[in-house]
Amino acid sequence: MRGAYLKLFALALVAAPLTAGPAQAICWLGCPDPTEEQAKKILENLLKQRFDKPARILEFKQTMAEKLEMHATGEKGYEIFFSAKVAFPEGANLECKPDDAGTFKEGCSPSKHYVTAPRSADPKGKQYVAPGETVTFEEEYRFYEDPKGWKGPDGAVYSQ
Repeated sequence: MRGAYLKLFALALVAAPLTAGPAQAICWLGCPDPTEEQAKKILENLLKQRFDKPARILEFKQTMAEKLEMHATGEKGYEIFFSAKVAFPEGANLECKPDDAGTFKEGCSPSKHYVTAPRSADPKGKQYVAPGETVTFEEEYRFYEDPKGWKGPDGAVYSQ
């Protein structure tokens, strides 16, 4: 009887990846860790959501990465820390430019700490970026394990 269970288990190991889609086949036994290139793609996506004008990533460098496990839920995660320089040729959120007294309109943030991934302590409101300015982002993105790969802070699922 034990031999029959082992054969059934072996068959399941072979057949399951073949019946799943390509991404699921890769992740059936665990996905490779998220990559620097995927974190850069997330930055591109989130820049479009947070700023109303086009931005160009000049530099992107991963500075650290670590695996996580949420003890309360058992959920697995992965964080990528990075530094990026982003150019805004046309500026961004120009309606938030402060007046001559340095006062910002309601809904606009005076903070010069620029972020794309929302956290509770982040600047509230839109942030003004002057035309031609280059902004440095020092951030970390947290990915959560998903059956098809890793879910990034932009809501997309990434797999190799």
